[in-house]
Amino acid sequence: MGQEQGTARTALLSYGMTALFTALLWREWERAAADSALSQGATVAALGVYLLGCASLPAAAPLLGRTARTAACALLLLLGCGLVAAVGPQHSWITMFALAACATALPLALSLGATALVLAGVGTAALATGRTEGQLGGLVVIASVSVAVALAVRLVEANAELRRGRDQAAQLAVLRERERFSRDLHDLLGHSLTTIVVKAGAGRRILEATGDTARAAAELRDLEDLGRRSLAEVREAVAGTRRVTLAGELLRAGAALAAADVELRVPGEVPSGGDEVLGYAVREAVTNVVRHAGAGRVEISTGPGWVEVRDDGRAGRVVPGNGLAGLERRLAERGGTLTLSPTPDGGLTLRAEVPVEESGGRP
Repeated sequence: MGQEQGTARTALLSYGMTALFTALLWREWERAAADSALSQGATVAALGVYLLGCASLPAAAPLLGRTARTAACALLLLLGCGLVAAVGPQHSWITMFALAACATALPLALSLGATALVLAGVGTAALATGRTEGQLGGLVVIASVSVAVALAVRLVEANAELRRGRDQAAQLAVLRERERFSRDLHDLLGHSLTTIVVKAGAGRRILEATGDTARAAAELRDLEDLGRRSLAEVREAVAGTRRVTLAGELLRAGAALAAADVELRVPGEVPSGGDEVLGYAVREAVTNVVRHAGAGRVEISTGPGWVEVRDDGRAGRVVPGNGLAGLERRLAERGGTLTLSPTPDGGLTLRAEVPVEESGGRP
């Protein structure tokens, strides 16, 4: 639909401009017909076909192949030069219509070459016949109109290309934002809901096994606090203001693993390098340990620009899901890497690294 509308607008503009210039030059057309070596009927017919072809070419060019466009331009130029030969070189302005039409259909270099060739031919014919009076001004007008149309067409094409680039950039920005939100929501809900399930299960087991309401109430209070924090994080994620830190994720890891009866060993001092992306790495690793590993102990090590999470669970065959894939993309955006490797005791080691110069968090 858009291409059809563009073609219709081009045709309307082309026919309108041709009609306007024909009307403005009506007296010149009459003089040219009077000077023609052809009969009046043949001259009128030739001029009608010529002007119709010049008006039609700009709209038809996008629908034609390169060879067809070149052939159509050659025919128009030959017809225009033939008319000039019939009416005399003093009417060389007639070629202006064909050159302007060709400027819309041919590449810039080819269009300028055709203009130079026509001007040279007209100038040679004027010198050969001795009709040089006023030819310089006519040739300047022809060249100016042809070059102006060619440059205007290229300007329109450049603007259209810029608009397409802008639209594509906007679409890409939307897709990236959707991907970011999807990753954030997955990382947030995957970890939070896993911890909520573990906490709820712990409270249920306490009540069923011992009937200790005080311990069960403590688990439920933790569950309530976690639910409130998760709700706040969802709101922050929607607003795009949520900030993940490595220190914060280590605290969350302790709560989630304790609820799953998994021992956690963490470093005494947490470096500030790579806070956000390394925080996501800890979150994803801990979520996977609670869900799948069946581990009894987790050890987290950190350093400038890296974090490593080791567990003693069941490594098996690692099948990367959305969480690991999203983490890998986050690291790649920072020039970092993600490594998964089995440990000697049967568990799994997840190591995330980012370049030290890029480890100060998001700019």
